[in-house]
Amino acid sequence: MKPFHSFSLGLAAVAFLCSARPASVLAGQEQARPVRAFVLLGEWFGDAYFPLQKEMAARGWLQKRIGVDAEYRGCYKKERDVVLTSDILIPELKDLSAYDVLIIPSGPQFRKFKENPVVLEFLKNAHASKMLIASFCVGNFLIQAAGLVPEGAALFPDKVTLVREGLLLGPRGGGPPPDNGFESAPIQEICNAIDRELDGKSAARTPTVEGEKSLLFTSPAPPATEMKLLSVQDLEAEKSKIVATISNVIGWAKDKNLDLFYGSIANDEDYVSVTPGARVIKRFDDVKQNVPFWMSSDFKYVRHELKDLEITFARCGTVAWFYCVLDDINTFKGEPISWENARWTGVVEKRDGRWVVVAQHFSFAQE
Repeated sequence: MKPFHSFSLGLAAVAFLCSARPASVLAGQEQARPVRAFVLLGEWFGDAYFPLQKEMAARGWLQKRIGVDAEYRGCYKKERDVVLTSDILIPELKDLSAYDVLIIPSGPQFRKFKENPVVLEFLKNAHASKMLIASFCVGNFLIQAAGLVPEGAALFPDKVTLVREGLLLGPRGGGPPPDNGFESAPIQEICNAIDRELDGKSAARTPTVEGEKSLLFTSPAPPATEMKLLSVQDLEAEKSKIVATISNVIGWAKDKNLDLFYGSIANDEDYVSVTPGARVIKRFDDVKQNVPFWMSSDFKYVRHELKDLEITFARCGTVAWFYCVLDDINTFKGEPISWENARWTGVVEKRDGRWVVVAQHFSFAQE
């Protein structure tokens, strides 16, 4: 294999996942954390999702997709092979306290959701937990099916309206042709209304040590003086878990256990993998392009070994970075396709109680 120069993995990823608070906060000034938004996805999700995602990103909101299934395909103007993955599955979500708003965009997914008791119960629980719910266009039918629209309230108000505490309903979008579809969806209006509602509750959104317990969103960590330090025993236990995660990123191929592999890496847009090859994998969806090769009967795992493994924890305790020398020995059609003495660096994050690789970089030394 042709050797390549080594490029160090930037600690910007660590700063993003586990950064200290701004100086103003350390000085005692209160600063509300970014809005944490869930977006409900379903089969044939509407095209309004894409401008909504862009608007939330422009506002600095932290967003996660939630659904009943792991993958969903888009509809109408977008190509039908557009696939979005759920960042978290509804049945697995146990704690709603760390989330600010659930947004239900327009799209035909509401038809199946209206008759899905898991989704309807989730909406009721989200509202009962004081999470703000914001819906528009045909998403409002789902709110109605969950029994959350108060008697006498318009199902499709002329503008985004707080129809009851914790529930914003917006008007219709343009609808399918001959209307102009998602282009007239009230994206900015719904986001402005969410900001107004949450601004009134900013004290509840001020970061605290307890409030930062959820690992489903990346957010600023508390200053070191406020953190509960891990004991030596706990630290070693967490290191053992990280070692297992790192090893599984390679070792899953022994039994071609895709679930083991997927469970060891970030299943979202945060994931990045840089190898000596030309292609850079920048999100979880890109990973799947390699699956047919790995799962082929022509590809055979032989062995792997992690040498000189070093793991360092960030101060927040939920992020760490690692370095090791990797032997990854395989064959394809009986011919060796191996990495020996590859330098492997990466960043892992603890999410929902388990460690996953978020970023990694492989390189070979060149004198």
